[in-house]
Amino acid sequence: MPADGHAYSSAVLLRRADALLSHAEDGLNLIAALAIFFLMFVGVAQIVGRTVFDFAIYGYIDWMEQASALFAFLGIAYAQRLGSHIGMDLTMGWRPSIRWKIELFGVAVAIAIITVLIYASFTNFLRAWSIGDSTMDIQLPTWPAKLMVPLALSVLWLRLSLQICGYLRMIAYPDAEPVGVPQLITLETQVKDEI
Repeated sequence: MPADGHAYSSAVLLRRADALLSHAEDGLNLIAALAIFFLMFVGVAQIVGRTVFDFAIYGYIDWMEQASALFAFLGIAYAQRLGSHIGMDLTMGWRPSIRWKIELFGVAVAIAIITVLIYASFTNFLRAWSIGDSTMDIQLPTWPAKLMVPLALSVLWLRLSLQICGYLRMIAYPDAEPVGVPQLITLETQVKDEI
């Protein structure tokens, strides 16, 4: 099969995997956004209740602590997919072939770190589950919030794995259309966007 055929077939597989994973990432990001909206609503209710009606929401701090895991972690794979994570692009003026290799290296390091974090956070969840860990004030179980961390990191691990495949494809076929990876922004594009 010619190189164009390999590039095309790998693009089809990457597109399918990207579409499936994107649905999961979008769903988790929506849950994170709804959690932020809910926390803002409850925060306003707490402030108004305390100042106007001298009434506080029972276990407000415990609820906020547990819900913060939702918006802190569930949107992380979505941000990685879009390439909207905070970063400093020192390679903006470099050739795309070199930039793809640098991106591949960065994602490979990230996936190694995320693998360790998934194991550690899942162990933390299992410990909370087995001992019946709960919050100090109203005794909310902590395991649901602790389970969110390895779940969200596992989706991120899948996204990083897909990006590794995408970067390897771009290194093998530099003229192919990028699939499964964030688009490289050129210096000219960034200047136009900022103007």
